Amino acid sequence: MKELITLAVISGLAFLLFLATLILGLTKKNKNLKLTSFLLFFTFIGLTGWTGFKFVSKSYNKVTETFRPRTGDEIYDALFDKRKTNCIKILNYQDQVVPKIDYAIWLYFEACPSELNRILSRHEFTAEKLSTSKWDGKIPYGETLEWFNPTTLGDTIMVYEYSTNNSRSIQTIWTNLDSTKVFVRDILD
Repeated sequence: MKELITLAVISGLAFLLFLATLILGLTKKNKNLKLTSFLLFFTFIGLTGWTGFKFVSKSYNKVTETFRPRTGDEIYDALFDKRKTNCIKILNYQDQVVPKIDYAIWLYFEACPSELNRILSRHEFTAEKLSTSKWDGKIPYGETLEWFNPTTLGDTIMVYEYSTNNSRSIQTIWTNLDSTKVFVRDILD
């Protein structure tokens, strides 16, 4: 940023020098001052072009970094804060790239029971033990993701759900009974 400001200031000074030299050259009818003013004008044009190029280049780099897809680990850390153990292995994920269009983050990972307890302690989740034998496998408000299938966790699973008071943010966690495999859907509106 300092570089852009410096270039803009130098460009402005070059323009002011051009104007001053041109006015002096015209009023005194001095050919050398007029030529110097044109040289300063081309210096101003070059500096302005270079400043514009640097601005576009830095903006482009910033924008591409902003829209770079997050990794599964980055999504996990954004949802659950920095992990306390190294027992997390991200198996699959789908990020919410554009809110309102991609309405949820989907995550599948392996964990240790202590890490799952840490995640569950962050909010007041409701807990329910479900049998998957009679479950049709459909998830309310769910997308069709081939890998997102909580019925693969076993015959009986735990389902934890938390929502804000206005239900604009909902987090649902499906896990096997030993808390080692976890599916997460995080809806943020």
